[in-house]
Amino acid sequence: MNLDFAFICDYAEVSGKINALGIGFDTIYSPKVPAKHPLFFLVLQLRASPVESGEKNLQISLINDDGKDMMPPLSGKFEMRKLESGLENIHRIAVSIKDVEFPKYGNYSLRTVVDGTEMNSINIKITPPPTTA
Repeated sequence: MNLDFAFICDYAEVSGKINALGIGFDTIYSPKVPAKHPLFFLVLQLRASPVESGEKNLQISLINDDGKDMMPPLSGKFEMRKLESGLENIHRIAVSIKDVEFPKYGNYSLRTVVDGTEMNSINIKITPPPTTA
């Protein structure tokens, strides 16, 4: 199984194709910490060969720079269908992540694991807003 792409955004939905807003940010500005971010989405597109079809286990973790979980991992299952044509299948996922509290400024990582294999890691930085001079 391969990851075609992954990004975080302000909002996303999958209805055949992916519809997303505020795509690809990697920094959250906050005037103070702890910083609570109300909502963002993780979007993935996975590609699998016919022999990789079947039920898959998905786990999404948000960890801090010490490697500790920032929230309980999000877990679920999805089905990679086997196409009759024998071609690769694509599966698109949009997961909402709500009310995450970042206790301090710094770097965090949003990691996706499918059937025990890490598919990606997206870094998120929490920082004070830029100053204007």
